[in-house]
Amino acid sequence: MSGFREPEISREQMVLWSRRLDDAIPVDHPVRHVEELLHSEAFRDTFREWERLYMLVEGKPPYHPRDVAGLYLYGMLNRIRSSRQLEAACYNRLDVIWLMSGQHPDHSTIAVFVTEHGQLLRQLFRDVLKVSIRAGLVRLEHVAIDGTKLEADAGKGSVHKKESIESYLGKLDEQIDELQREWEANEQREAGLFGSEVPWSPKGEESLERRIESMKRKQERLKEALASIQRRKEENPHGKEPKAIASVTDPDSRVMRDKEGRSKPNYNLQLAVDAAQGVIVATGASDAAEDSGQLTPMLREVEKQCGALPSEVSADSNYNTGAELAAVEALGVVGYLPDSGASSGSCSKEPSAAESAVQAAHGGETLTDEQWSALPKDKEGRIEKVAFIYDAPKDVYRCPMGVSLAVLRTSQDQQKSGVVIRRQYGGCAECAMCAKASMCCKDPKKGRTVNRDQYEEHRERLRVRMDTDIGRARYKLRRQTVEPRFGLMKHNWGIRRFLRRGLESVHTEWVLICTAVNLGILLKHWEVVKAMG
Repeated sequence: MSGFREPEISREQMVLWSRRLDDAIPVDHPVRHVEELLHSEAFRDTFREWERLYMLVEGKPPYHPRDVAGLYLYGMLNRIRSSRQLEAACYNRLDVIWLMSGQHPDHSTIAVFVTEHGQLLRQLFRDVLKVSIRAGLVRLEHVAIDGTKLEADAGKGSVHKKESIESYLGKLDEQIDELQREWEANEQREAGLFGSEVPWSPKGEESLERRIESMKRKQERLKEALASIQRRKEENPHGKEPKAIASVTDPDSRVMRDKEGRSKPNYNLQLAVDAAQGVIVATGASDAAEDSGQLTPMLREVEKQCGALPSEVSADSNYNTGAELAAVEALGVVGYLPDSGASSGSCSKEPSAAESAVQAAHGGETLTDEQWSALPKDKEGRIEKVAFIYDAPKDVYRCPMGVSLAVLRTSQDQQKSGVVIRRQYGGCAECAMCAKASMCCKDPKKGRTVNRDQYEEHRERLRVRMDTDIGRARYKLRRQTVEPRFGLMKHNWGIRRFLRRGLESVHTEWVLICTAVNLGILLKHWEVVKAMG
């Protein structure tokens, strides 16, 4: 039909490559910057150490680790994660062909590379971070820490109770013993028939030896699942005992409830992000069901990766425990966290009526009926402890009515974070006659009691800091640092599930994802990075 464009070249026409491969990629294409970075001084020591692992005197020459590592990181930047997709890109994406100089490793080579070189691949994170620090993209003035749950490469159907795993393991042991006896009997019978000759085996029939090896692998995974159940129980001897369940496919994963309310095998991933340009300065991966207890380890990881601690840190209320607050202060880091149990956005607004009523009570003012009604209440409708003020010189608590509560008793409580020394204040006779007793006491005749542990001073200093405009502004930095990083990974890059199994492999995959994020930030500020040399 006339009027339409005709193909310029027939599919059957033989053509020659008319220009250099290098001419096909624009001079400012990101793949050129990635190549330049990987060949820079910052990565020299890592790749030299890598090269020593290879035996280059016999066999087919291996791919250089720089090429395969670069392929993986560049693929991640372009939402290409799996080894089969990376193999395909080496054939059909011009920028990847250029990066690999026409090499095309198969998917097995790529997958084995990531499995065998996990530690050195993680080292690339620090190399990229060093470039970011030298370019001034990391300042460590403020670091935001947060966690997320990411699905393991194990389905819900792989999760079983301890009793079921033990029952299946017992049956499997019996089957293995039976097959081994059968195999040994066959060996003896065939040895008698054929002597020293190799016995004939029918084509297509699976050997007993192979079946035994397969069952032994299942046996090991079942034992690992039982070990995971026992380990989690021992890790929390004084708290609520975890459910005796585990995945037999990926025993290191743990059934956790995500933000959508779904319970499935997950991993707990942690990020520490610098507020200057959003560079990830530390990562973490574990099977911990909660973020509690992760704050100080993440700060230590920041120090390990960057060589220094940040001046400030912000995190949500899940990280707010007394032991953590004390540890953060001991490190000399200023923390910005809302009260434990408060919502993440609770510090992003102006003081509420409840906060104003508490401030009035702490100031010794006579509260109005509206202020009494506005005081924060617990689930049973009683005034919360935050409305009481502690008088340190006298070691007493003063209630909003101005009545003092003295020490009643002291106790010790063993918790996951350590020994908590708790003092109880109360025993006030005035409570029985107080007009506001119904709002404050469970039993006015016994009076109100208030508990205080050795970490309360740290909580009080934090509350004072968070009640200021500066405190609320510093806490808001989480919205533009760590939270967008999770959004980039999950929404933009579509990373909702790990491709590998086992905590060690998952940690490597997580670090590589974070390395790719930081690499993208370097490309965004390429002029600054280039000027730094």
